[in-house]
Amino acid sequence: MAILSEDKPQRRAKGTALDETDRRIVEVLARDGRAQSTAIGEELGLSGNLVSNRIRAMDASGLMRVVAVSDHRIHGYRLVVRIRLQVSGRAPIEVAQQLAQREEVLSVHITSGRYPVSCLYAFRNAREMLEAVREATADIPGVEDVDVELINNVYRYVPTVGPLGT
Repeated sequence: MAILSEDKPQRRAKGTALDETDRRIVEVLARDGRAQSTAIGEELGLSGNLVSNRIRAMDASGLMRVVAVSDHRIHGYRLVVRIRLQVSGRAPIEVAQQLAQREEVLSVHITSGRYPVSCLYAFRNAREMLEAVREATADIPGVEDVDVELINNVYRYVPTVGPLGT
């Protein structure tokens, strides 16, 4: 029995959005990021080579990245904090790029409103948190005001979909 070309997943043009085949591959990788291309292919009825090529293409085009996510508590962090910064006399992107170099910063975002720079941090204790706030106000030129929010509980976090940094 011949397979019609419309039944076979076609190669996706570079730079285009995810198609249904890509989404199915991503779903399997979201369950098991270490899944081999051949195993994914067997589960989805695709060849291992096609799966491997699709994963490489999605990664190269920035449409997908395979990363490991671990619970912050396993690493000894007891506090997750969002620190927002009001900036004056300096471009917020410059402040964000400086903060992104700090090891304790989990993510940095440019936002709208009074505090254009927002950072997510993880700390082992309150002393570390206070020190980071002090450093942000004293060591980073252009920081005019700081707002600190302690994240008490996370009720939902979806690590399979998120903004990918540049």
